[in-house]
Amino acid sequence: MPSIAEILRSLYGAWRLLVVDRHGILAFDGTRSAALRSFWVAIVVLPVIIALDVTVGQDDTVVAPHGIWLLLANCVLRWVLPLIVFYWLIRWYGRGDRYWLLVAALNWSQIPQILLSLLETGLFLGAKQFVDLGTMQGATEIATIAGGAMALSALLVHFIVINFYEWFVAWIALEAGFALPTAVLLFDLVIGNGIDYGFDHFLPVLAQSAHVG
Repeated sequence: MPSIAEILRSLYGAWRLLVVDRHGILAFDGTRSAALRSFWVAIVVLPVIIALDVTVGQDDTVVAPHGIWLLLANCVLRWVLPLIVFYWLIRWYGRGDRYWLLVAALNWSQIPQILLSLLETGLFLGAKQFVDLGTMQGATEIATIAGGAMALSALLVHFIVINFYEWFVAWIALEAGFALPTAVLLFDLVIGNGIDYGFDHFLPVLAQSAHVG
């Protein structure tokens, strides 16, 4: 478990990287043990991610227990699987000595990212006061436009900021030019969307088949 001093130092480094200060990377220890300790962030982040998914996606319905476990499995896979792919990619590129520093920085960067997600969720909940986001219809035309614009703006800003942040962290941590951090970001997007697609389309079919059988 990381010490209080390490937690505070790492959070400060993650914040500095969020505001595009390259010196923020100096707050992180590039050793394997420090990178493994950074996975303690998951204790804070994963419950919040699941709560946000339920809040935004369920519209006041109760989520079944197995649904919570599926959300947890989705989050863990989206977190861990890209790091495994990054390991082989970074070693192949000849920057294996920077891998653990990248892991530590990416893990601690989840804290600012989850705070941004909380802000996005707040904007979505505010937009729901103006418009039904499922049908994009509101009580009035003005309310529909205002709510739709708020929701779309939240999505666009969140997507740009989060992905640029991850790219910047990889760029600074790896010190390998433009190509490698860009590949890291693209692999993360492809893997994450692939996992989401699998959970959304294949698991319900498999569960239904098992139930019928």
